[in-house]
Amino acid sequence: MTDRGWEACGALLALVLGGAALVLARGLPQMEGGYPGPALFPSLLGGILVASSLGLLWAGRPWSRGGGGSGWLPGVLGALAGLGAAPFLLKAWGLVATAGLLTLWAGVLLKGRGWAVLLASGVVASFVYAFFVRLLGVHG
Repeated sequence: MTDRGWEACGALLALVLGGAALVLARGLPQMEGGYPGPALFPSLLGGILVASSLGLLWAGRPWSRGGGGSGWLPGVLGALAGLGAAPFLLKAWGLVATAGLLTLWAGVLLKGRGWAVLLASGVVASFVYAFFVRLLGVHG
């Protein structure tokens, strides 16, 4: 299978998982007073998965790029290394720095432009700080 085929398979899998999370989260109880209930995190993650998979499918459309990539194995191994390092990074540097660093690592693996990778990691770290640390009071 080509790189484009693997990307499409991954994007479709993420689309199905995200859609399932969104549908299943609708059955979770809601809290009174407008506070986020147990459905918040599954809905948030489901929405991120759906949006990411649609973005990946859009980027992999046949008319958007020319030749094939350099292989999928280094990217998969790099992603697994990042996921394996996440618990240690969380313990050593905390949630915000880990989110920014893993986003930076993903951008390097995807061979993104330098300024776009730095911008994306800064946006993700800012979002994690504003939403999880300040709004929800998550520390770690």
